[in-house]
Amino acid sequence: MPKIRPLTALAAGLAFATASLAGTAQAADYYDGKNIRMIIPFSPGGGTDTFGRLISQYLGRHIPGEPTIVAENVTGAGGLLGSNEFAERVDQDGTTLMTASGHLNLRAFLGLKGLRLDLNELEPVVASPMGHVTAISTEAGIDDSSELLEARGRLTKGITDPVGLLESLVALEMFDLEYRAVPGYGGRGDTRIAFERGELMINTQSTPAYLNSVQPLVDEGRAMPLYAIGFIDADGNPVRDPAVPDMITAPELYEQIHGEMPSGTIWEAFKVTVPLVQNTRGTVWAHGDIPEEAMAALRTGVEGMVNDPEFQAAAANILEGYEIMWGDDLGQIKASMEAASPEVLDFLRDMLNERFGTEFD
Repeated sequence: MPKIRPLTALAAGLAFATASLAGTAQAADYYDGKNIRMIIPFSPGGGTDTFGRLISQYLGRHIPGEPTIVAENVTGAGGLLGSNEFAERVDQDGTTLMTASGHLNLRAFLGLKGLRLDLNELEPVVASPMGHVTAISTEAGIDDSSELLEARGRLTKGITDPVGLLESLVALEMFDLEYRAVPGYGGRGDTRIAFERGELMINTQSTPAYLNSVQPLVDEGRAMPLYAIGFIDADGNPVRDPAVPDMITAPELYEQIHGEMPSGTIWEAFKVTVPLVQNTRGTVWAHGDIPEEAMAALRTGVEGMVNDPEFQAAAANILEGYEIMWGDDLGQIKASMEAASPEVLDFLRDMLNERFGTEFD
């Protein structure tokens, strides 16, 4: 005999269905006649700017109502000015988004002094990963990456912004290499030139930059790859960089040298910093408290965008082989932050403060 649903349950079900249909209709109408401002807190021409403009060009076409998305560079203080404007001085109604770099995400997560951005109050809309590779000069006196510990104490690494290098610094700390940090470099390109000249013994570049600028040094016998930083999956396991799938990752090299995977606070720190940086070369953020219909419309737009062949072709050229992160995959960004213990945060802040003088609020 079939069960008869109580009238209250039936009414509740009808109410839910009606609300869902209404929500769908509201999402379809929300951006009608509106524009969306995309704040990019960095100068034109860089990787974050390029990613933000790519999304700005295509996302609006697929959001119900087809709002125009206008990219605007709000620069200054290493991204602080634009980020703080997004955090404190715009309407939180879904008409302003922000494109952040992975290292800006990391600065916000660590509470860098002067930065008012709280990632816990934001929601990722879409993101793009980017790998990094660490190489060593053959002048360091080792013939294979497995001999890395034999170079302890005689390695030099050029330092630009230490927070901007944090995932590579944590990897080096994991190996306890006692390297000497050489400050004063303007950017990764400057450190690569110094590495090429033999002034620095180790160097980390984005994977595309490594393939373009460091691989020729490897081919000439002047350098060799140590490891790719790699990625971390949702279960906390290392994953190889798809752009260099045959290259060992830092945790794999550690296991090869020590016979076991890394552990303790340094390993937990690595598992926090890598997803925030590697998985988010560029992240488009919305305020977490925007209307539900606005968020629903944005998610509809992202789904349409990533399935748009024209966008796919444009993204393939700009993202250099890495795939867009969207939908459920974005959950890993916040999961890595939520998994960070106070001990990990203290470790990272203390390392940056004591070694490089970085200040936090």
